Amino acid sequence: MPIQHHPMRKKPWTVTWINPWTGSKRSKSFDNHDLAIAFEQAQTELAEKEKAILRKQKKEKNNTSKITVLELVNTFFKMNYKNPITIRENKYHAVHLTKVFGGRQAMLLTRQDIFNFIEAQSIRGLSPTTINRRIGVLKASLNWAAIYGLIPQNPLADLRLPKAKTRRISPPSPLEAKAILKVAAPHVQRVIILGLSAGPRIGPSELFRLQWRDIDFELGMMRMPSAQKNWHQDSRDIPIRSTLLPLLKKWYAHDNQKNISHVISWNGRPIKHINGAWKAALKKAGIERRIRPYDLRHAFATYAPAGAADIGSVATLMGHVDASMILKTYQHVQDTQKRAAVEAAPDILGLKKIKKHDEDSLPGI
Repeated sequence: MPIQHHPMRKKPWTVTWINPWTGSKRSKSFDNHDLAIAFEQAQTELAEKEKAILRKQKKEKNNTSKITVLELVNTFFKMNYKNPITIRENKYHAVHLTKVFGGRQAMLLTRQDIFNFIEAQSIRGLSPTTINRRIGVLKASLNWAAIYGLIPQNPLADLRLPKAKTRRISPPSPLEAKAILKVAAPHVQRVIILGLSAGPRIGPSELFRLQWRDIDFELGMMRMPSAQKNWHQDSRDIPIRSTLLPLLKKWYAHDNQKNISHVISWNGRPIKHINGAWKAALKKAGIERRIRPYDLRHAFATYAPAGAADIGSVATLMGHVDASMILKTYQHVQDTQKRAAVEAAPDILGLKKIKKHDEDSLPGI
């Protein structure tokens, strides 16, 4: 960093240096030599610090550009998800991606890689909705990494997935529900009864967290823990229907003697899933079609409006802020509702007035 002397200038001592960030040449003049030397020394120290930062940034850029898909996804989950249920659900889908792409550098992923993954998953019989969800986890991780500088850019930023229609599964009919209830294990029977009566999320996010301390027999109310995906409330009050109250009291008397705290338990301990016991009950009931425990919640959303319950109240009981979710996602039209709709249409042709001897003259006969 040279110091130049120009005797004819008002400030004869000039310090010249190069800005390490921009590469541009800079200069500053001083009245005397001592000030110029002090400034020159300060600029030299500053330049060394700035160069060190630049070297560090370059090294980090080289390292992050080589980050693998597995490292990126794990970092994304660690930084963005706190709810263990959300982590478990997303990792369930992410693990299928990391098995295929885990060791690959994230920046080297291509659209063709994703198309090949979609084809392989389809061959295994996965629905388009499930496949899209798995790829969505990867895209979210890449977007986040690009925003926070873990990778230079998202290599799949322009990838557009085909829209997948949700596969609708009809909830258990009254006959099916009774058949499953009759042969199910006691803890599954409780799940069936509460699922159909109150519409909670079947699983550790809600129903399996319900404890006896959450039930007020005097008021006839249960305080259902809300899934953490609903940040508007940590629980919601659900009235206990009159026909269920005596049964709940019977369950409580049994559990209270054994110091069982959770309403749904197995051998006195809280549970996380009922998959095995549920499948066994379906088999014993002779039901071959696919019905999930979660479809009990769908059944509540279907039968309650059919019984004249208003959509807003049903949505509130189920923990939804948007009542349209009931119509879009949960409500399934039953045959009885279809028949009621058909019978409700006006008799425009006056078919009721046609006499028996006039039937031969009807079109198509």
